[in-house]
Amino acid sequence: MKKITLLLIATLCALALVGCSSNSLPSSPPSEPPVNTAEPSSAPTEPSIQSEAPQQEPSQSAGVPSPAPTEPETPELPQGDNVMPTVNIQVGDRSFIVILHDNESARTIIEEMPFTLEMDDYASQEKVTALSFVLPSARTEAPATINAGELYLWSANNLVLFYTTFSNSYSYVPIGYIEDVTGLRDALGSGSVKIAFSVSE
Repeated sequence: MKKITLLLIATLCALALVGCSSNSLPSSPPSEPPVNTAEPSSAPTEPSIQSEAPQQEPSQSAGVPSPAPTEPETPELPQGDNVMPTVNIQVGDRSFIVILHDNESARTIIEEMPFTLEMDDYASQEKVTALSFVLPSARTEAPATINAGELYLWSANNLVLFYTTFSNSYSYVPIGYIEDVTGLRDALGSGSVKIAFSVSE
């Protein structure tokens, strides 16, 4: 009888413990937060800025610039004595034609024509006078031979007309030469002489 009583007590205690434990547990397990199966969106980024490549002309190859347009070239006049006007020098009743060299000094003298010069004789080989107008600076040369009929500048603005041929060591600026010197020495004479210079028509 005592054993049966103890067994009942033990059974009641066990049942009491089970009831307490069942009351402490929640009736249903807490629900977990819903899981989003969608791919998480990537973090916002700064918008990328692309510079637009310059548009190329249809005829232009990539990486090769097209040549700049060129204007049609203006043909240059030929350089030399043939583009210079001829000059007439008048001594008394005789006239002579001078072929000019193509340089700034000769062009400046032409611009001052017509004029008449009183030219003095020097060393029985040349007539010389100082010009009254300014001439541009020019490079001189020292020809080994001076020929009759040649026209030079000496010492900046002295115009020299030679009427004899001789060896030379002085420096001059070449202006021109008389094409046909026949009778030049006789026309110039031995002293001072007036010579008229004009552009030939």
